[in-house]
Amino acid sequence: MHEALRITLALAGLGLGALAAWGLGLAGWAIALASAGFAATLALFEAVSNLRFPPRLHAGVVLYALAALLLGEHLQVYEALPWWDLALHVVSAAVLAVVGFGLALLPTAGAPPRTALWVLGTLAFGFAMMAGALWEVLEFALDQLFGTNAQDSGLVDTMWDVIANTLGAVAGAVAGHAALLSGRRLPLGGLLLDVVEANPVLYGLWRGPLRRPEGQPRGALAGADGAFERGGQPRADVIPGE
Repeated sequence: MHEALRITLALAGLGLGALAAWGLGLAGWAIALASAGFAATLALFEAVSNLRFPPRLHAGVVLYALAALLLGEHLQVYEALPWWDLALHVVSAAVLAVVGFGLALLPTAGAPPRTALWVLGTLAFGFAMMAGALWEVLEFALDQLFGTNAQDSGLVDTMWDVIANTLGAVAGAVAGHAALLSGRRLPLGGLLLDVVEANPVLYGLWRGPLRRPEGQPRGALAGADGAFERGGQPRADVIPGE
């Protein structure tokens, strides 16, 4: 059923892109097809890696590509609405922070981490900011090497992008923290939970929200060594830091 839903969403994205490109010429059609191609690439990665991604992610990839390429670039919405680029930066940084949370859970395979959950949130925030910084470096390189105008007004444009990335990264980190702690499926947090639950090959020790058990002292170790169950004391055969 999930496979059929993914196919439906991919086809719907292609159809919406085609409708949006109607009358926009060859370039509009090419952008619409490229936007649907991003979703197809994600589906292909699923098939090759045996990982599973929620339908909302497939749909989000298509919609984001259409918003950035078709609306932003081809229809020049970036020029008509200066905040459009900033909004896309916020959204992308928020999603990247959720991705960062997923990466931070990998060492424990979804089990409660050895550190407080806010530490994972800090790592998730840092991951999103790192990706945003690399994107700005890429824009700078394109401008310098090929004479493009990716950074628009230079420093001012870059700083507003960084501010937008920061807001999005904070939002994504907070949403991921809330989802892992309470199980609430808010838009971003729900995406994280969907990915974790759909991929036991990566998160085989996931047992639901990472709530601190009753009587668990703050700051005690936790994780796959069962420290939660023993009041923060790891097994004797587990070397701290491994």
